[in-house]
Amino acid sequence: MPELPEVETVVRTLEKSLMNETIESLDLRVPSLVEGASLPLSACIFKTFRLFSRRGKYLIFGFDDASFLVVHLRMEGKFHLYKKGCEPAPTKHTHLIFKTHHYVVHYLDTRKFSRFALTNDLDAYLESKHLGLEPFDEQLTSSYLLKRYAHRTRCIKTILLDQSIIAGIGNIYADEILFACKINPQRQACSLSKRECDKIILNTRAVLHNAILQGGTTIRSYTSSLDVSGRFQISLNAYGRKGKPCHRCQTEMVGRKIDGRSTVWCPKCQKV
Repeated sequence: MPELPEVETVVRTLEKSLMNETIESLDLRVPSLVEGASLPLSACIFKTFRLFSRRGKYLIFGFDDASFLVVHLRMEGKFHLYKKGCEPAPTKHTHLIFKTHHYVVHYLDTRKFSRFALTNDLDAYLESKHLGLEPFDEQLTSSYLLKRYAHRTRCIKTILLDQSIIAGIGNIYADEILFACKINPQRQACSLSKRECDKIILNTRAVLHNAILQGGTTIRSYTSSLDVSGRFQISLNAYGRKGKPCHRCQTEMVGRKIDGRSTVWCPKCQKV
């Protein structure tokens, strides 16, 4: 699933081409991708892109009339952007097509889990999603985490995935953050000290910043728009490395599912 760095990469990639472009036509092929409370996506026609942003894992496209198209890629949603006249024929997984003066954009999702919403009230829409702080928000402090982690007996790996606490972290980066912190993913969140919370904040920002600089992590289910591949998978220290030597101490990495999510860690560096 695309996480914060991948979504940020998509935002930056599309912004370079679509800023100030006007949607001339839109073909929604799978209406179920649109949230029930959304305005009809056909209302996007004749709107001009003025803003490209992100909140957690949500992409936000702002238009000239102060309306917003919000997109959640879920597991395998992808935008493919082509110069007009160079676009391929739609496939069975092409669920949305829109055209501007210079470009044609295809939205593909093999699993149809993506969600679109057109809204005139972005703040109210995002508030309904109960998103926590952004990782780079100055309000994200150890005091904030200690308060949110208090009485939480679930594993810290699971709590890092809770979008109501910190928005944007998914399975890949949760493993990477905990490896960088030398914190065992099975630790109860309520057992973390102020110092450990400070480490989580520091390493969350460092890991995500580095991933953004490298264009995210390209895995089987994710490549960026314009077929731009991320490079952060080369830098992975934990995710997907079960059975391989730890990059710090050479101990064999171990893994198991925690609350249904595959998790990998070093049993020596990340002791319980």
